[in-house]
Amino acid sequence: MTHPNAPHAADAKTTPESADRGLAARRAALHTLRAVRSQETFDAALTRASAELTEVDRRLVYEIAAGILRGRTELDALITPLVTGEWRRVAEDVRDILRIGAYQLHHLSRIPVHAAVAATVEVAKREHGVRAAGFVNAVLRRLATDLAGGNITAPTPSDEPATPRSLAKRYSHPAWLVARWVERFGLQPTEALLQHNNQKAAIHLQPARWPLERLRETLCGAGVTVRATPGLPGLVIEGMRVHELPGYAEGAFVVQDPAQTLALAHIDVPAGAHVWDACAAPGGKVSQLVGRCHVIASDPRRPRLPRLVDTVRRAAPGTPVLCADALHAPVRAGAFDAVVLDVPCSATGTIAKHPDARWRLSQGRIERLAALQAALLDATAAAVRPGGMLGYLTCSLEDEENGRQVTRFLERHPDFQSDRENLFLFPPERGTDGAFAARLVRAAA
Repeated sequence: MTHPNAPHAADAKTTPESADRGLAARRAALHTLRAVRSQETFDAALTRASAELTEVDRRLVYEIAAGILRGRTELDALITPLVTGEWRRVAEDVRDILRIGAYQLHHLSRIPVHAAVAATVEVAKREHGVRAAGFVNAVLRRLATDLAGGNITAPTPSDEPATPRSLAKRYSHPAWLVARWVERFGLQPTEALLQHNNQKAAIHLQPARWPLERLRETLCGAGVTVRATPGLPGLVIEGMRVHELPGYAEGAFVVQDPAQTLALAHIDVPAGAHVWDACAAPGGKVSQLVGRCHVIASDPRRPRLPRLVDTVRRAAPGTPVLCADALHAPVRAGAFDAVVLDVPCSATGTIAKHPDARWRLSQGRIERLAALQAALLDATAAAVRPGGMLGYLTCSLEDEENGRQVTRFLERHPDFQSDRENLFLFPPERGTDGAFAARLVRAAA
């Protein structure tokens, strides 16, 4: 799910009167990228770095920082030939400052060249001193001259034959990740996935306490640009911050990609069931279950609990919320008709919404997550009554977290069986996030 306040504005326009604000925005972009390098999530880093900025400047911060994370390889290809010495020896912070300048020069045509260069050089000066500023100034001025003269251009899709390595370079993804996708999905589907990941993600609303038509009519009446996507649940909005929308405080809707709604529908939790949502944050599924089921929500991740509590307060009031680890949860064996287990995963299906995610992943991380998922499946299975159901959900594209994980669970638990084909949503095909869902039914006593 995208961050509720993530802006989707295009290029911001810079004027001489906005010089100080422009400097603050570019410093905030640097601080966002720096925090991401320190393993903070993009959403959290953006929120913290731009907290004191105007909405217009916050949009510029998002545009620059997200654009760099989506196109880092392309930007580095523009910059590195202009750097005297080895690029890898340039300090990481200074590399990001150069990327900030290069992104503006190459992608934000409404920002005057002199303003882009001057503000970025001033960031270098304030953060790293006069020498760094001189280095950044020299590189960016040469880049601006070369771009204006047509002497250098970014690589185009026809420059190299499609291979895992060339696709990784072209679409700014880790080469090892592209290689595993090519092995599983093939070259053309992988390229379509990479293109999807580099597009700005839309904000999707799913109705919660209001019916869909009431939500649509209220938003349209307030002047909000709203559209539906054929074949997908919910509404897409443009140009508004979610917290400012009519109906937000009343829990009329939740922010949730259609993939999660489709995955929840696939596991088909029975009406009237007593349900444990075992990894519930940020709470979108709780809001869709509570109208027809008796739900208990829990999550062990304390940083995510405030979002869960806020969602429940607005969209599912009265639902019990626990800070509890599903591996050792205080629930009785066989206590629930259904358990919904939306596990922590690599989230490779949501890279379009989280531009930093591609750079956080590693093969070792996927393996560790798969081990955690197996343990969570084993632990929560005990809470399902005979004849009950365990719904296993991920937003991953990786088979060891999805189909292979389910197969191994069924081998360990012969009293469970899958009563329908697993759901797998591939982003370029459905226009949604990636998602996986399996419905596992426990044998009756």
